[in-house]
Amino acid sequence: MRNWMLLALFCCATVQADMLDALKAYEQQNYTEARQQFEVLLPLGNELAAFNLGAMAYQGEGQDKDLVKAIAHFMLAAELQHPQAKDLLATLAAKANESQLEQATHHYEQLQQLLVIKELAAGTDNDTEMPEPVKRVAPEYPKNALANGVFGYVKVRFLVNEQGEVTAVDTLDAYPEHIFEQATIRAVKRWRYEPSDKKHLQHVRLDYSMNGGVKLSAVENVMEKHKLWEYAVAGVPQYQFVLGTLLSLIDVQSANSFWYDPELPLAAQPDFSIYKDRARLRANFNGFWGSAVVRVAKDGTITEQISAQVEEKSEIADLTGLTLKGKVEADVYRIERISVNGVSKVFATPSIQTSRSMSGVFWWEQAAKNGNLDAQRVMAAYDPQWESYLLTQQDAEVMAWAGTRMMLEGQHEQGMQFLEQAIAKHYEPAEMLKKQFNWHKTRKTPDERL
Repeated sequence: MRNWMLLALFCCATVQADMLDALKAYEQQNYTEARQQFEVLLPLGNELAAFNLGAMAYQGEGQDKDLVKAIAHFMLAAELQHPQAKDLLATLAAKANESQLEQATHHYEQLQQLLVIKELAAGTDNDTEMPEPVKRVAPEYPKNALANGVFGYVKVRFLVNEQGEVTAVDTLDAYPEHIFEQATIRAVKRWRYEPSDKKHLQHVRLDYSMNGGVKLSAVENVMEKHKLWEYAVAGVPQYQFVLGTLLSLIDVQSANSFWYDPELPLAAQPDFSIYKDRARLRANFNGFWGSAVVRVAKDGTITEQISAQVEEKSEIADLTGLTLKGKVEADVYRIERISVNGVSKVFATPSIQTSRSMSGVFWWEQAAKNGNLDAQRVMAAYDPQWESYLLTQQDAEVMAWAGTRMMLEGQHEQGMQFLEQAIAKHYEPAEMLKKQFNWHKTRKTPDERL
């Protein structure tokens, strides 16, 4: 059973710098240090940490042998989808008596309570009431990046005041780092929006590429040169994070849409064929408002409406039996309205079913679960669980922007407290964010001036 630990390293894609250090400590028989690091990762929903703690308990490494504790940890590892845990759990459960199984179940329930990160829970990415932009300045392509053919993107978050001015902005995610951030921030600070009666938080992503977009071959070359896929699968969180950013970049620029099926096994190698351009289909009907995922026959007939979000003004609720025009190159399509030359039309975009390991968010999540702070901050923008976790860790960046959101939602006392804490930790944008709310607080209304 000792070989479980090393086997798990290659069978599971959730390993991190701390995890690698823990496995090294384990090989050096420094079991106390190894166990402590596994226990730190366990609340992040790290299935390998749960698996390894179960193995150590069963083998009595750095502790007395404990079948109950081992079964409990394997129960949790199986729940977290560790690929070996289910079979090993059955083996150990067969060795336990009724009383031990009852104790293990109780201990397993206690371990469940420790989890702060469970299933990915997507939160809202942007303010849905954001006013219309009236001025957007395009960023300048950095000369050195342009000369060297460097491509990438920057995602920023920013605060817009009541006058429509961008008053605070900071980088959320960027690839490569330290190349495009300054140009992006300079441009976004010059953006203007329609005035409104309140402040707004917004995320935006700016892509940098030449000749009409990022070439897939260029991304493949970067991945191959740095062995991104191999190291990510082997469990290095920094590589998992960078792989996530590159896959996200390709995803956004692709003309296809993707369905990352959790039932499909993780891909052993990247499948770039999914990004092959497939033609959109045109709707042979009108009156549909909303979006839908449908199954389409070769003759263009919609045979099944898999899911749909239909707006109230839509004249059509069920698309089954209606037809699409064009060459059908996929089984499933995503239908939505797209503006073409100022005219809104209904189009169907190919929806490609693929493994979740081709998703950028999947690799960000792995890196985050393995302790990569950059990945955790990115995930905090998508998932309230990660935001809550980083707030408990007193991360200045997350405290500042979460505090700002709370202020906008009316939680003034708690929001200002987070802003003050972020300032105390020397996070520069926090000071500017606080000034916006202090200005609003001290500003007098026309009635108060009288």
